[in-house]
Amino acid sequence: MLISNQGIRPGSINMGRILRSLRHHSDMSRKVVYHRLPIFKKDDYGVETGETDTAELLLPQLPALIRPALTADYQLERGGGNIIGAARVYTPNLQTIKGFDNFNQANNTNFNEIEGWDRFIDVSRYIYHTPTSGTAGWTSGSADVTFASDGEKITATLGTDAEGSFYYTTGATNTLEADRIQFKIKASGTVSLDSFKTYNGATQTAANALTYTPASLNIPTDSWLTVDVPFVTGTVASGTSIYDSGTRYAVTVASGASFTYVQDFRDFEFNVSGSDEDIVYVKDIKFYKSISWHVHSVKEINNQFIIFNCVRTSGKRDSRRRAYDT
Repeated sequence: MLISNQGIRPGSINMGRILRSLRHHSDMSRKVVYHRLPIFKKDDYGVETGETDTAELLLPQLPALIRPALTADYQLERGGGNIIGAARVYTPNLQTIKGFDNFNQANNTNFNEIEGWDRFIDVSRYIYHTPTSGTAGWTSGSADVTFASDGEKITATLGTDAEGSFYYTTGATNTLEADRIQFKIKASGTVSLDSFKTYNGATQTAANALTYTPASLNIPTDSWLTVDVPFVTGTVASGTSIYDSGTRYAVTVASGASFTYVQDFRDFEFNVSGSDEDIVYVKDIKFYKSISWHVHSVKEINNQFIIFNCVRTSGKRDSRRRAYDT
C-alpha cells in the first residue's frame, strides 16, 4: 500500500484505484459531496447585489481520501474560534474528476477546478437509515403502487393511478442530530420526481411536513441519481439543488406550520408522476450528520492526484439545537 503516516509516497500511482480499494477496506476513502456557494452579481461599485449570477454547485459522488489531523478541538471552539479541525483530503487529478458526469465541463460549464473555501461534505455518522431491504412500512398514498424488494432497494411499480405519493412510515424516531438527507433513485419509464417530504411530528399532515420540490426533474433510467440535500434551519429560505449529469435542478423547500427539526421523524414520502407499469427504484435513504472540510490551501498537484489542506468549521451543537430550535 502506498499510504504512510506521512501521506502518499513518491512514485507513479493510480489514485483512482487506491481510492476504490480503500473504500472497500476502510472508512478513510469514501464518496463526498462537493459544494461551492453561489456567485452573486455586482453593481457598478463592485458590491454584491444579492442577485445570483452563478448557482451553487452541489455535486455528490466525488471520491476522496480523508486523513484528519484534528477532527474537533473543543477548547478552540469554546474560546470563540470557528475553525475546530484540520485534514488532508486526497482526490484524483483534475482530468479524472472532469470525467465524472456532474463535473464534466461538457455537462457543467460552471465547474473548472476546486478552489479555496470550496468544501467537501463528508459523513460524520448516520442518524437514521430508512429501510429498503423489505417492503414493511411502505404504503401507497395518493398513487396506486405495489412494492417489492431485493434486499437492497425498494421497487415501486405504478398502477393506473400513476400520479401521486407513496411513503414509508415508522414509529417516532429521533433525527435531531441529522443535518443532511441522502437517497438514490432511478426509474423504468418516464417518471418525474415532483417532490419528496419528511414528516416530523405526531401525525402525517401538511403542517408537520418539510417538502423539497425539484423543478421539472425526470428520474434517470440508466443510472442511479444521488440526491443529497441539507436538513437544517435556513434551507427553507435559500432552497437547494439537485444535479443530474451536470444539469442543475433548483429545489424549493417549504415547511408546514407545525414542523420543527426537534420533532421525531415519522414518514418519508415521494411524489411522482408517471404511467401505468412505470417503476421507481429507491435505496439508501439516510439522515446523517455531516462534517464540512473547507479547502484552505493546496499541498500538492500532479498528474495523478491532488492534496488539499482543509479545515473544519463548527456548526450548531446538537444540545443547543434541541434547546433553542422550536
